[in-house]
Amino acid sequence: MNKYCLPIIKNTKKEVLKQLSTKGYDFYEVWLDYIRDLDEKFISDMAKKYQSKLIVLFRRQNLEKIKLPIQKRQEWIKVLSKYPVLIDLDFLTQHEELETFTKIKTKSKLILSFHNYKQTPSLDYLQNLISKMKRFNPDCFKVATFCQKESDNFILLNLLLSLREQKLKYIILGMGKNGLMARIFGAIWGNEINFAPKNLSTKSAPGQLTKKSLELILKGLNV
Repeated sequence: MNKYCLPIIKNTKKEVLKQLSTKGYDFYEVWLDYIRDLDEKFISDMAKKYQSKLIVLFRRQNLEKIKLPIQKRQEWIKVLSKYPVLIDLDFLTQHEELETFTKIKTKSKLILSFHNYKQTPSLDYLQNLISKMKRFNPDCFKVATFCQKESDNFILLNLLLSLREQKLKYIILGMGKNGLMARIFGAIWGNEINFAPKNLSTKSAPGQLTKKSLELILKGLNV
């Protein structure tokens, strides 16, 4: 059964809480670095209430420079470690946060991710990357790349099938209008989570479909 996540990129705690009340989602992905009035109590209360339904990340879209100081990010990873939330860390750009996560005793789960907002690398590159990511023993591997052409989808879907054969948990996503095939077949072939906003105006990555649109497509395919 497909599981859907609502991406939440808002500037205030009040706006985030409003989005967290949206019904019909299995997960809520909160982009902490965008919240201007963020504090430890808010993070702790949110983690305590939503537990395993909550995905948190400290990144910005397009891998723009993170505004929260690294010390604050590391501190809040420790706060989150008391709860079974999912923490999404980028393998290539969040080394310090990843080191903090792996050194503490934690109830949180790790989504170890790779993003390329410009292109889809070769299958060999991505498979080699997954091999390097394995040493951190993540709970789920996430790969999201921009599809410049439709054939890039086959690279992503071959990677997905490889991960499935290894019995690993994965989220494989194609970004951009040419990445639609990877998003649809990712949902059909076992993505752990499908990121699908309620409205396209609140999407967190190029090429995302709304939850309603993705559900209609899958229904039409009898999935």
